Amino acid sequence: MSSDVPAVDAATIVLVRDAASGGIEVLLLERHIDSDFAGGALVFPGGKVDVADRELDPSRWSVGDLDAWSTVLGVTSDADALGLLVAGVRETFEEVGLLFARRSDGSWVTAEDLSSPPFRDARQHLATRGQRWDWRPFLAAQGLTLDLDALAMWSWWVTPRGQHKRFDTRFLIARALPGQIAAHDDVEATGVAWMQPEDALSAHEQGQATVIFPTRRNLEALARFPDAGSAWAAARDGEVDARRIEPTILQVDGRVMVQHPFEDEPSIV
Repeated sequence: MSSDVPAVDAATIVLVRDAASGGIEVLLLERHIDSDFAGGALVFPGGKVDVADRELDPSRWSVGDLDAWSTVLGVTSDADALGLLVAGVRETFEEVGLLFARRSDGSWVTAEDLSSPPFRDARQHLATRGQRWDWRPFLAAQGLTLDLDALAMWSWWVTPRGQHKRFDTRFLIARALPGQIAAHDDVEATGVAWMQPEDALSAHEQGQATVIFPTRRNLEALARFPDAGSAWAAARDGEVDARRIEPTILQVDGRVMVQHPFEDEPSIV
């Protein structure tokens, strides 16, 4: 595997809500087993930035301070910051059917909206492989504005060198919108579920699910919070570890391990 494959910008949204029994739940999708990156693993919805994400008309998005986002996301331009935020929202809509957008009257998009033909068709177009589909005319036709203030910076992970695909991924956290119902797209994912972080980690430990190293670390961080609101507020206030983390893959006694750049001991991949 080549070590010089560049890491492309990507965004992931960590969707959280309060569990009925107490604690926090996070939305995880199971990637299609034939996916060429993390096939079969439980992951957060997300994907790489498209050129159109950086060029979305200002009438179609709303955010309090894009300059501040540029700093938080570690980019040099507002366009790059916008691209990451829009990509996270777009990919979440495509992969799990949830959309952080408001109507012209300020109301959130509803479950009824998401199940209507224009929204279903848009999602299907976005999920179709082998073609690029520009969703900007759809947003304009429906009078939608992406509410980027629903997001907060959670963490920042880069795929280790030596992989055939590498992503420079900003993990953004958002609280689930009431009434919207998640459903997988049958293209990128074969299932979707709300899980408590501890349950997802336990399933991995018991061999019942595959959870890759960055996802495990983000789940461990989530598990420290008593509810969704406190996790989102900590991210909004910059009280989370948002350092750029690029692990290293190495061999230890014949086993493949991963070395976190800010830790002394390697971990199981």
